[in-house]
Amino acid sequence: MNKTQTISITGGTGHLGHCLLLKLLDQKYRVKALYNRQVPLLKHPHLTWIKGNITQANTFEEFLKDSDALIHSAGLISIGDQSAKLVYQVNVVGTEHLIKACLEHQVKMVYISSCTAVKETLAHEVFKEDRPYKTKNDFTYDYTKAMAEQKVIAAVKENKLSACILRPTSIIGPPDDRPSPFGKTILDLAAYKMPIVTSGGYNLVDVRDVSQTIINSLDKSLAGEVYLLSGSYVTIKEIAKIANPTKFFFKISIDLLLFLLPLIKWYDKLFGMPWPLSKESLMTLKMAPVQMDHSKATNQLNHQSRAPSESILDLLSWHKKQQP
Repeated sequence: MNKTQTISITGGTGHLGHCLLLKLLDQKYRVKALYNRQVPLLKHPHLTWIKGNITQANTFEEFLKDSDALIHSAGLISIGDQSAKLVYQVNVVGTEHLIKACLEHQVKMVYISSCTAVKETLAHEVFKEDRPYKTKNDFTYDYTKAMAEQKVIAAVKENKLSACILRPTSIIGPPDDRPSPFGKTILDLAAYKMPIVTSGGYNLVDVRDVSQTIINSLDKSLAGEVYLLSGSYVTIKEIAKIANPTKFFFKISIDLLLFLLPLIKWYDKLFGMPWPLSKESLMTLKMAPVQMDHSKATNQLNHQSRAPSESILDLLSWHKKQQP
């Protein structure tokens, strides 16, 4: 895609969206970014912030006018206190609105989904793009991302929407201003505010690598195709040792935490806990596939993935430099 062209982005104030904005601007694209409440602080001569809400239909005229592509990275996770209804409105209804708007304005869509939209593999199976979708019996976030993906694919087949789907795993790394939930966990492990770890782990991919692959997809991806953007599987204990190699971390199994979860929730209501601990977050760590194959994204989109240790150490170094 010609880098003088204009790219519209949802989710530009999030972890991935912010990094993506910076990379697009650095690579000479013009960018329109949607925001919902307060105007973000980031300023650039080629960046235009536009107020909008993806859950409200027919509000994208200025946002998509004269744009060459939409990167839809906005989404709402269901870990924590988010209501299922709101998660559905953002992840499914919002995507439906944007599909309609892209068709009306003849704009290509790059939909940022999640690897959790599809069923996990059993032990020793390799996780690829061909997994079956999650259903209403699964966690809300996973099911809504699965539904949104199917809406995109249906629009490609039935309405000739030009769109592809990218499925990142768990995204870490700098920049991470807020920070993100996983970023906060890493920072707390590094500061030894979190001296206890659990079993299990997850596939981690760097936000900078995902952002570049998204940019690559603007002219390399094929309509209707799904691409897994994975990195490497790392256990929670390994993450803790990378973040803070000099400290000892007590380990509690996920099964024990699941058993104690009613008591933990009671404690959280009374005193509050610094980390969101739920059945969803624990089961995600327990069921995460160890082996993932991102060769399709590597071959077609030039997806690259650095080592998780580099991402973790870069995050800690970046965060230290942000301190006054």
